[in-house]
Amino acid sequence: MTGLLTRLGARLDTWGGAAKMARFRTGWAATATPQVRFYRTAKVQYRYLEAGSGPTIVFTCDPPMTIEVYGPLVAAFAQHFRVIVVELPAMGFSATTNAYGFGFRETNDDLAALLRAVAGEGSIFAFSCAASLAALDIAARMPELASHLALMQAGGTEAFAIWKAGRDPKGILARPVFGQIVMARMAPKRMPQWYSLSVGRKEQIPHFCACAERSFKQGAMWSLASAYQIYMDARDELPRPNQPILSIWGASDRSHPADNAHSLARLYGGVQTVTFDDLGHTPELEAPDLVLAAIRDFVGKP
Repeated sequence: MTGLLTRLGARLDTWGGAAKMARFRTGWAATATPQVRFYRTAKVQYRYLEAGSGPTIVFTCDPPMTIEVYGPLVAAFAQHFRVIVVELPAMGFSATTNAYGFGFRETNDDLAALLRAVAGEGSIFAFSCAASLAALDIAARMPELASHLALMQAGGTEAFAIWKAGRDPKGILARPVFGQIVMARMAPKRMPQWYSLSVGRKEQIPHFCACAERSFKQGAMWSLASAYQIYMDARDELPRPNQPILSIWGASDRSHPADNAHSLARLYGGVQTVTFDDLGHTPELEAPDLVLAAIRDFVGKP
């Protein structure tokens, strides 16, 4: 019964996918930000942005962030890299088919299909938060797709189990169906609280909130309950990929316990670390120039 309810809950977050895909391709999501594009895989119509030239670096939007807040980052990085920013399945405006079930390997394989087609081989994975698990898994199983991993607020399976428990102490989002219904109703209200907890440079919170509010009004998704219940379900730690790994940590992020900082370096050997004391959960958005300098140094780009 639990499995059936979990699948039913996931369907609530993917319902009406075909209509969403059509609306996003032709409506606000297609025109709000220059250089936005769409790419359709077997299960997902990804919304992404591409700009600049040089080595390819791929950022994943950490919801409720959407592409709309990445302008300063793109401007900074596009001077040195070909920048791709992608919204994850059933997050932002990356609509999915009803066949998508939020599975860990399912999600990562589908994301890898996008990366292979759009980014090509040898990209730098600059994935954030739970998407870092996808970066580790894809880089280990499909090493040709990644040259380096520069991961923000990243951790292994155990670290994210701790993070998930801290963010949902009453187990509301972990309850199939109920969690999805609550999240759909709470998302706009939860957003200011989330930013207050996670952002280090507090003067940026009004801008982040305004962008997210506008995106929600246009149909942006934040399928956190399904991600909690399925994608981030308990599993063994992932094997270490062979690529060089950089762990970037914003120490003013109060959404993660302090013990989670640079847990990748404790889990795997040879992980480089950079800490920004005054930045929070999305250091790449709060101070793009600082993160750019760290990544350029990591990949050896002058």
